[in-house]
Amino acid sequence: MTVGELLAAFRPVAEQMLRPDEFRAAEFWVCSDWSERLRRVVDTEVADEGMALAWSVAGDDGDSWLWLREGEQELLLKVADDLQDFIAESAFAWGELRPIPPLGQEQ
Repeated sequence: MTVGELLAAFRPVAEQMLRPDEFRAAEFWVCSDWSERLRRVVDTEVADEGMALAWSVAGDDGDSWLWLREGEQELLLKVADDLQDFIAESAFAWGELRPIPPLGQEQ
């Protein structure tokens, strides 16, 4: 999975978790070093577990380390869980536990 594919898979999840105005103003990117989280990895690079998916929403920043070994669905669930925690702890939505949308798992 490339960084671009990862971001394309995650954006619809984030869009369902954020309000429309929050999502329109949000930025999502992948970085390879937490200490340099503003250094973005190009979309064509292959994603690996040394990277994090980072975001900036309404002036608050967060990220989620990539856990790729368990597959795309589990990765998206873990990143969505981190985004859910971030939203609940943010200045723009303090205390709101926004639901994680269905991620297409087999039922």
